[in-house]
Amino acid sequence: MQLPDLTLIEITQLPHSLQSLIECIGLENAYHLTCAYGGRPKYIPKHRERTKLADVLPAEALDALIKRFAGVALEIPKADHFLRQLRNLQIQQESADGLSRSLLADKYGLSLRQIGNIRRQM
Repeated sequence: MQLPDLTLIEITQLPHSLQSLIECIGLENAYHLTCAYGGRPKYIPKHRERTKLADVLPAEALDALIKRFAGVALEIPKADHFLRQLRNLQIQQESADGLSRSLLADKYGLSLRQIGNIRRQM
């Protein structure tokens, strides 16, 4: 899976639960975690040997996650939060390039109203 350009993400616009994950383990690691476990609770054990999170996160990120959330079942946010923000940036760019609302609505499978709302966020 190709990693989207996460440098475009405005972290302050993400849900607080995701912001705290990013603060703990970094943007890219948080993205990988949301792709693997998003939308589900994930128990964070006290010892790294007791979890499959090592398949998703590098050792230092897993250690930071354990240090902060050991013994807690975290509700992992969905990766949609990242993808929606990137999609909206793309829509804003294409709109600025002159694409009409109806073309953008067809291209992204959104309503004209949604496209209008996204364009107004610019």
